[in-house]
Order: sequence, then C-alpha cells, then structure tokens
Amino acid sequence: MKKITSKNLSKRLAQYGAMSAAVMAGADANGQVVYVDLDPDVTVNVGDPYYELDFNSDGFVNLEVRNDENGGGSRFVVVYPSSGGALAGFTSGGYEYPLLMAQGDVIDAATGFTTTGVRGDLNFYGCAYSNSEWCGDVNDGYLGIRFINLTGGGTTHYGWVRMNTDVGGDDLVIIKDFAFEATPDTAIAAGDQGSLGVTDSAFGAFEYHTSDNALHLSSATMMDQVVLHNVLGQEVARQQINATSATVAMDRLSAGVYIATISAEGQTKSIKISKR
Repeated sequence: MKKITSKNLSKRLAQYGAMSAAVMAGADANGQVVYVDLDPDVTVNVGDPYYELDFNSDGFVNLEVRNDENGGGSRFVVVYPSSGGALAGFTSGGYEYPLLMAQGDVIDAATGFTTTGVRGDLNFYGCAYSNSEWCGDVNDGYLGIRFINLTGGGTTHYGWVRMNTDVGGDDLVIIKDFAFEATPDTAIAAGDQGSLGVTDSAFGAFEYHTSDNALHLSSATMMDQVVLHNVLGQEVARQQINATSATVAMDRLSAGVYIATISAEGQTKSIKISKR
C-alpha cells in the first residue's frame, strides 16, 4: 500500500505536469471510464527513476514501471502493482508474468491475475525466460491491472496501460496513456477511452474559460446543458443552459480537475478544466 510522500513529491509533480494536456473522459450510465492521455508520452530510459501511476488520483500509487539494469549489463523491464493491486497475467516457476494484451481484450474478475502486490516481469534479461510475453519490439501493448480504491471504501477496479517496450533494442519504455473503470467490479476493455466528447461538429465558435470560481461558456450554437464530472467519473454538477452563453458556479467544488460535458443539438463536447 504505497502512498505518495514528500520524498517523491517532486517527481509526482513532474508527472502531473506531463498529464496537464491530458484528456479525461467519463463514460455514460453503462460505465464510468476515466481516461488519461499522457501528452507528451512518458519515456523511461534505462536507470531512470521508476515511473508511478496513480489511476484514481487518491494519493496512493497503483503501479510502478521500472527500466532497470543489473551489474552485468543485462536490462529488463518490471512492473510493481501497489495498493492491493495485481496484474493481468499468471504465475509460473515462482515468477509473475504480465499478459501482453491487445486492444479490445477484456479485463475483469474472470481474467487471470498475478499474485497481489508482487513484481511482474515484462521483459527480463532479454527474454531469457520463455514465459515473458513482452519480448522483442512491442508497440501499443496493453498491460491490464486490478487495484483497490483505498479512499473509496476499498472497492475493486480494473484498468489498462498502453506502452512500448524494446529491451535489447533501443532499451526504452514509452508509456502512452491509461484508463480505469470507476464503477466498482466492472469490466473494462483494453483501449477503452470512454464515450464522452466523441463529437463536437454542432459547436461553432466555442470558447470557454474559468475565473472567479466559475466556468464561462460561449458558442455560436444554442447549448442545452452542461454536466461536470470529477476524475472518478462521478457527476458533481448539472446545469440547464438553453442559450449561447452561460456561467456555471464552481464555488462549492473542491480544488482539482474536472470534465465539463456540454450538449448541443444532440451532440456533446468535453473539456478538461481545473479549479484552484
């Protein structure tokens, strides 16, 4: 159960900086997928400090990605699930092997998982172990994960991380994006980014900004309503608009990142906003 502390806070702030241009989306009533696009992608070189992912932004690390080198020059990539987590994968010969998943593969309770909290070997010693699935030049591979929401009643959630690895080649790990299903005990498909913000062709000359604890919207098209979700996909505010401009009060919301979804002419547009 690893919690983010002041010792690694500066590194975490740098990671959140990389996420500042991310697009997060909560799905409809059938699910609540929270998606983060790392823009730019995060590159982990050999020997770099390990990269930590906090899927639900609760201050607890859910996954560590390490690109290491031992004293003999052998290089390997390992992942450490934390906060009661495990990896989609299997155990063999006393080692944990994460699955190399493809887009669309389902991650849920029926998926095989590694031992909770134990290191998983993606590409160890140049794939000397036959059970390593992340061998050679892997592009857009998906790593499945199960983790516990430690600040939300101990519920179980499923998610994915999309990465490139090439141990023995360029020796880089590139982390591109990740997502999780905010609805407890609900399956997620690798690559699922949620359904909000799919279209915005109904929006003409759309503009927005935040100031004075409020979100200000304007559009050439008549807007119907705006709904705000937090990063867990939970609805925190809803306001009918029926106009080309609107002001949405945010004074009762806690500081943090939110997704505002505006509807117009049967279409939606999602934007990421921050309240300080």
